[in-house]
Amino acid sequence: MKLHRIDHVSLNVTDRPRSIAWYEEVLGARAGRRTCPPEEPIFIGPTGARLGLFADRAPGLRHIALATDPRGQDGVVERLERLAIPYRSERHSDQRSVYFADVDGNTVEVMVARP
Repeated sequence: MKLHRIDHVSLNVTDRPRSIAWYEEVLGARAGRRTCPPEEPIFIGPTGARLGLFADRAPGLRHIALATDPRGQDGVVERLERLAIPYRSERHSDQRSVYFADVDGNTVEVMVARP
């Protein structure tokens, strides 16, 4: 898989407005929006260096998203299937993603990079 970049890291937070304000103040980054359902992310920061803040689970790491191209993602799916590693595919508004757990149970997302 040709890894283009880490696209984003998603966190579950206890108080999303407080977390948005904190990251904006400390990092100087801006949120793309202020409100949305708890199970949808609010992204902070520029493309390719973003934090996704969710508010629907206990605080902690939600997932790490790695960006690749369609061929790279297909190669990951082939390896997951060959190794019998469970995964799920999701179609988002602007890309498609594959989610699976690493050996320690951390969720990894391999997404097709936005052009």
